[in-house]
Parts: sequence; C-alpha cells; structure tokens
Amino acid sequence: MTTQINIDQKSQLAKLIATENIEVQHNNVKTASFDVKNRILTLPIFKVQSKDVYDMLIAHECAHALFTPENGWKEIADDNELRSYCNVLEDCRIDRMIQSKYPGVVRNYLNGYDILQNQDFFGIFGKDINKDLMLIDKINLYYKSSKRLPFIFDNLDKTWLTKVDALNTWEDVVKLAKEMLNWQKKQIEKLKKLPDFDELSLVDSYNLNDDDSDNSKIEIDVSQNNQGDKKDTLESKDTNVEDTKETKNNDDNNKKQNPVGTGKGPIGGGSGKLIAITDQVFESKKEQLLDTETKIAYMKLPEPNYNNCIISYKTFLSDFKKHIIEESKKWPSSLRYAQWVKGDFNKFKNDNKKTVMYLVKEFEMKKAATAYKRASTDKTGVIDPLKLPSYKYSDDIFKRLTIVPNAKNHGMMMLLDWSGSMCDVLKNTVDQLINLVYFCQKIQIPYEVYLFTSESNRYANGEEDLKKTAFKYKHGDMALDDFGLVNIASHKMKKTELDESMMYLYSMGLYYGDRYRRYVPNADQYIMGDNYGMPYKYNLGNTPLNEALVVCNKLIPVFKNKYKIEKMTFITLTDGGANSIKGQILIDENGKQIVSSRNANKVILQTKKRNYANDHEWYRGVTSTLLNILRTEHGINTIGFHIIKNLKGWEAERYLGSNYSRDPKDLKKREQLRKDKVAVIKDQPGYDEFYILNKKHLNVENSNISDITSNKTKDIRKAFSKSMKGRITSRVLLNKFIEKVA
Repeated sequence: MTTQINIDQKSQLAKLIATENIEVQHNNVKTASFDVKNRILTLPIFKVQSKDVYDMLIAHECAHALFTPENGWKEIADDNELRSYCNVLEDCRIDRMIQSKYPGVVRNYLNGYDILQNQDFFGIFGKDINKDLMLIDKINLYYKSSKRLPFIFDNLDKTWLTKVDALNTWEDVVKLAKEMLNWQKKQIEKLKKLPDFDELSLVDSYNLNDDDSDNSKIEIDVSQNNQGDKKDTLESKDTNVEDTKETKNNDDNNKKQNPVGTGKGPIGGGSGKLIAITDQVFESKKEQLLDTETKIAYMKLPEPNYNNCIISYKTFLSDFKKHIIEESKKWPSSLRYAQWVKGDFNKFKNDNKKTVMYLVKEFEMKKAATAYKRASTDKTGVIDPLKLPSYKYSDDIFKRLTIVPNAKNHGMMMLLDWSGSMCDVLKNTVDQLINLVYFCQKIQIPYEVYLFTSESNRYANGEEDLKKTAFKYKHGDMALDDFGLVNIASHKMKKTELDESMMYLYSMGLYYGDRYRRYVPNADQYIMGDNYGMPYKYNLGNTPLNEALVVCNKLIPVFKNKYKIEKMTFITLTDGGANSIKGQILIDENGKQIVSSRNANKVILQTKKRNYANDHEWYRGVTSTLLNILRTEHGINTIGFHIIKNLKGWEAERYLGSNYSRDPKDLKKREQLRKDKVAVIKDQPGYDEFYILNKKHLNVENSNISDITSNKTKDIRKAFSKSMKGRITSRVLLNKFIEKVA
C-alpha cells in the first residue's frame, strides 16, 4: 500500500501548528522528534489514505514536539510502569492543548479515533470496558475518544479525571503518574486478598497471575483480538468489515460496532505489570501504519563559491591569448592557423547576417503583435466632426485613441554543455549558438551565455588553487562536483571582445569537429597551419549540469532585478543527462564534513520558499527538479535543446518512442522531426518546451539568390524558396527560439 497523502501539504500543516517557519521533514522514523538547535521537526510517514487519521497523527506528533520536553523521558526511562502511565497522561495533556490551540483539528480527532477504533487499534473488541480495564486504560480510551465512550466512573474515578483535566506541565504529568501508579498498586493488593481474585476479569485482562512473566520486556500480541488481515487500510469510518473477518467468529460482528462485551483473555498479551495495555496495543499497531520503505533525503542547495566556480569572459579571453602565444612558440605555423580561423569565422558571420536580421525582424513583429493584442481604445474628449450627424441618437461623438502598452523587457541566459559526449555535435551546436548570441545582440536585450565544464579546476595552478571548491557547504546540503561556469558571451562585452570570444568558441568547435587532430580539416596543413587547440582547462569532461543549475539559481534573480527583466528565457543546449549527485553533506560534532552514502530512495530539495519532491530514486530526475525550482521561484521560461546522433538508437527512443511503436503520440513526434527537423515535446519534466534535434540537420545552410543566372520564373522561385529555407527552416534553434520567446 502506498502513501496517497501529500507529504508537502502535511509539512505545511505542521509548520502552521508549530507557529514558526520550522523545517519539517517526513522520514522513516517511529516517532516525532524536534531538533531544537537546527529547528527541524521530523515526523513519521504513515501509510494511510484517510485525511482525518493523518491530520490527527500529525497534530499529535506536533503537540509532542511543542509541549513535551526533549529530556523529560530520560528520568523515567528505566521504569516501564511509570513510563506507561506518563505516556497516557501526557497524551491526554498535549491532545487537549493542541485541540484548544487549533480547534480545526477537533473534527480530525473525532473521525480519526472512530476509524482506528473500528479496526480495533486499542485491542478491546469483545471486552467489557467497565470491568476488564484498569483506571489508566479507561482514562486513555476516554480521552482518546474525546470523552464519548460509555464509561461508568464512580466518585473516586471522577476525582482522578479532575486531576487529569488540570495537567498543565510535564512535571504535573510525572507527579500525577506516580500518584496514580502507587494508588493502583494498592488497589491490586486489596484485590489479591479476595477469595475470588483469580476469577476477576481484570486479572485475566492483565495476566496478573503470571508471576513468572518477564517484567523487563512488554510483549504485545497484536495478532489476536481481531487484528484482521493486516492491510491497515484506513479509508473511512466504515472500514470495519473486511479487516476482521478472518480472525473473528460471526458471533462477534455486533461487538465490532460497540466494543463492550464479556470477552476473556489478556488484552494484547497482558504483561503482568501495571501497564496501560490499550496504549501499548495502540503504539504497536501504529507501527504497522509506518511507511518503512520510503527513505527520504532532505537536501538544501549549497551556496556557490563564485570566485572559484565562475570564470569571467575577461579570463576566458586572456587564457586563449596566452595559449595561442605559447603554442606558436612550439608550433610556429599556429600563427598562420590563427589568421585562417579569423578569416573563416568572419566569413561564417557574414554568411549568417541575413538570417540574424530576418529573425530580428520576426521577433519585433511578434512582439509588436502581442502588444497590439493588449492594446485598449479610449475616448480623447475631443469631438469628432464626422460623428456630429449622429449626436441625436448616439453619445459616441468623440475621437478615440488606441493605447498600446509598453513591450515587456526581455532577457536571456544560456548554458552550453561542454562534456565529452558532445564531441560529435559540438561544431554544429556552436554554430547555432553563435547565431543566437548575435541575434540577442541585435535586439539589444540583456543576455549571458555560459559553458559548464568539469575541467576548469583540474588544471589549477598550485596546491592552494586545488583546495578551492565550487560550493560553500553546510549541514544537510546536496554534495556536488567541483566545476567551472565559463562566461563566453555577455551583453556587457564590447563589440571587439564579443567577436574575439565567438571566434575562439568557433575554433573550439572546429577542433572537436576534426576529432582532436591538430590539422585543419580538408586543408593543406602547410598552407593553413597547425590547429592550436585550446587551454587544458577548457577540454571536454563530464556533465556538471546540476552544478550549473544550482549556481544559476543564484544568478537569475540578480540578473532579473538588475536589468528589470519581465520576461526571461533560460536555455540549455545539451545532449544528455547530468552527473549524479555525490550524496549529502553531514557535519559531525567536530565540524568535519562527511558525504553521506546514497541510502535514500527519494530526494526532496529544500529552498527557503518550499520543498520540491524528486519522484525518482536518489539522483535521477534531480535536473528536472532543479529546473522546476528555477521556473517556480523566478518566473522564467525554460527551453531545452537535446541533440541526438542516431534516430535508431536508445537515445532517440527515450524521447520519441520505439521505432516499432504505433502510438499516435510517438508517430507524431517522429513525423514532426522528419518534416520540421525538430520534435517539440511539451511534457518534458522541468521544461516549458523541449526540442529534439537531429545532428544531421544542424548545419547552417546559406543560399544567395544573387547567384541566380537564369531568368526563368521557375528557376527564380526555386532559388528563392531554397534561400528562405536555408535562412529560416534549417536554423532550427533560432526559428523555434523566436516562436517561444517573442
């Protein structure tokens, strides 16, 4: 049976009950606990479907955390009898206090008790509650039922009830528990002097004749007294039929509705000690409601160490300049290659100017159309002479003015995957990204472009640099890898700096497009020179996408606030999943950091605003959860571009379905990819839109209609069509980008 209660909602309920913004965690524990130092309330996870039962249990556990002193139980830990009495009386006290403080949970207590009682959670089916129970158990059931059970109390009993009602502090509870326990012992001694002591139902219920019982251990037999089929399904007040059929005779069915009878036998296996048996049975059966399979790791996002993880564009430019100088000393022909790259890049840039400008026009048109839809028309107060003839039957004789609201301020942030698996598609992706950058520059919006790499700190200079980490960890933070976030393009750059940076990025794409060879592809090395490669710190490595998203969670709000951005788009360009998270940071008493083992089967990421549940085991799905944090907390659009290398491989099937699938949705995606060169996925976790791109169609094509030599209309139309297709359709990233963000 799975938990169908929304744990996040119950955490909010617990926060409200606690009257402070404490941290609430549900986990695989038996009882509630409260960390006073870190203000963390830990609650059990219950396998119940009834809202009333769950809310009752949550309110009860919160009451313990609020009103029961943490060290109170240590004083009575070795006395099972006194501990049992204190447990009952303390429950009476805290339940009264929590219901008085929050009257809204009173109904939950009423309904929750009825559901539990109908499943014999107190072990009293077939018992006479007035004859077979000691006073402590009568008090337990009387207060658990909100004083609704038909107990017959004499005057002395009522005196005890008055004292229970007057309990205010834990000290009062311990004092009354000792007093009541001593009184009960004296009552038992008096009963033992009676000649028919062995025949008393009370003796049978508590197994008081068992002198050889092991008093150091309380045995609770929850398998008898109608435990039922152990499904523990608490769906409603009326779930009292199937649960008890197997262990009850037909004659007991009427007793289920009213647990008052003349049954024999010890309740819950009676221990021979003066223990509140109904409380022990309830605690034992309550453990069956605990979810023992779900283990949750609650993690916070670590604070980025910006100086160690972010590499500025100035550093990027400086690193490349130094690298080219050093390479030219070893390979003099590298200087010729540098000149060739500069020329080839300028040619690429010029070839794509028309594409970029066309898309700028499309962007402005779509943005203007959106503003026009929000336009309003109002009277100016100036009479329109053309409307004067209609003044006798119409009051509308004034000129009107159409008011178009100001367009929203746009902003962009892009992440480029700089991992080894991108090698085969990096050249195509870089070409597309460069177009995106110049597009953003032309429409003059704030933008930042980063590539994330695992190699930036691997080649640090000196031992001190090696000690630098990308994050500042605290207890409970998610443990991540060290990485670098390289700022390769920004609206803050001068035009010369942007061109230089894009040229270096272009050369990096060429290097990997040539599969690491030092020679220019398809060219004479002696003419073009040697490929100078790149600094080691910018080599391809693993995929620290999660690390980059954690840093962006801090960068985005600063970026939006600084430039007053109203509509921001966040783009990832990657070919696969991210690194797995390493675990969770735990700090021991000596201040030493320990990375916990990955023993949880669910991860919940915590921010100051709320919790975000990750439905996958441990690290799977963390990327989508981080993206949801960005979308929810910063109000941005998230767009993902995933480049696949083979339409028949597992990677394509992951998003497009099997090649043999006849599912209409899968067929539609594959047809869209064939026709439009892109498949748009609307339900990819973490993304507003997710585009699947085929590597074969990522090349930027250009066709110039000025090259037409024929005067035939057919040839001109064909060339023009090819030109427009080359400029727009083949530029998948730009085209889809415009449709979404404008």
